Amino acid sequence: MLTERTRRFVCLRLLASAVMAAGALPACSGAEEAPDDSIKVGLLLPFTGNASATAANLERAAIYAVDRINAGGGVKGRQVKLIARDTHSEVGRSRAAAAELVADGAVVVLGPESPEIAEELGPYLDAHDTLFLSPLIGASEEPRGECPTPWYRLAPSAKALGEALAREIGDADVDTVGIAYAESDYNEALSDAVASRFQSSGGTVALTLVLDPTAQSYTNDVQQVLQVGVDAIVLATSPRAGALFVNEFDALSAKAPRWFLSPLLKTDLLVQNVAPAALEGAAGIAPRIRDTSDDFPRAFGARWLGDQPLEGAYFYYDAVALVGFALEKAAGEHGEVPDYAALEAALIDAASTQGEATGWNEVEAGLRRIREGADVNYSGLTGPILLDPCGSRILGRTSKFHIAGGRIIDDE
Repeated sequence: MLTERTRRFVCLRLLASAVMAAGALPACSGAEEAPDDSIKVGLLLPFTGNASATAANLERAAIYAVDRINAGGGVKGRQVKLIARDTHSEVGRSRAAAAELVADGAVVVLGPESPEIAEELGPYLDAHDTLFLSPLIGASEEPRGECPTPWYRLAPSAKALGEALAREIGDADVDTVGIAYAESDYNEALSDAVASRFQSSGGTVALTLVLDPTAQSYTNDVQQVLQVGVDAIVLATSPRAGALFVNEFDALSAKAPRWFLSPLLKTDLLVQNVAPAALEGAAGIAPRIRDTSDDFPRAFGARWLGDQPLEGAYFYYDAVALVGFALEKAAGEHGEVPDYAALEAALIDAASTQGEATGWNEVEAGLRRIREGADVNYSGLTGPILLDPCGSRILGRTSKFHIAGGRIIDDE
């Protein structure tokens, strides 16, 4: 019989494997071994494909949050079970993975890793009365008037992030920029916000390139930038496409530009796959984490044999904890699963700033207080959440980062 510690170690090694079989995720947590009558929460992550390097770490954050929910008595006595599926970083296969989660009875689906996939899945999940919550993907645009398909998001909108990035460019005394973004509504909205804000401050956008996110080369695009000549380049792509674009630019240009990076490029997956010093001095914007103490990394490391949480793990932990509070608020007396409308209302209530604020390390106590009839909200690692009725995070904030010595460094 394997000890719990040994079993976790084996599972960590399996999760880290780059050749994990599609859909064959190992049961590495008590959350995944919960009873058959558990309330199921779905998780969509890229366990294979070009973004697979971060998936295991984000899953561990979700598992850790589920563990704490279950340690606090679950949802009115019923355990919560996390069921994960692989997006393969492809829209079509992500749709099939989402259908599996719905068929398996998931009442909520968390993820995925890209705005293109998220925008495709929203209408499907809504049609099947399954709540959709994206930890790291914000809205492309803030809705005006009637809300579109409900889709709840913990990250600031693309517009807010783009405007913050434009301010960063202006502070760097840049006069002329080129913008290159991989084709998607989210990247387009972020790039439009950068351009609008930068131009309103007197800057010039010399050209805007729409990149094929699946291209094997961006040589022609790089040459267009070189012909125009710019002081800086704004890049909004996936890490794979971004690394390819930067490497080809580095190979074709005698002078490195100033690089300004979108939030999805704040990842070692980009930095580790570009030529040495190609991104030295690059700056970017990302959603802000409020709790920067060592408490969560220590607790996470204790749960996962020393592994440390990536930045995205903070958002995935908060997403699951928030869902746990919403389920506790909306479930029936014996843990009966609430209907879609009731769970949606409970999610917004759990994210409000009214009542008792409960932190990330008080999940068990927060669930107990809800059962006692207290008005409790969740305010976690990423700060107060406060969702509007259309799903956008009202209190989402941005932070700045830069790249030096081949490392991503937070500025604040």
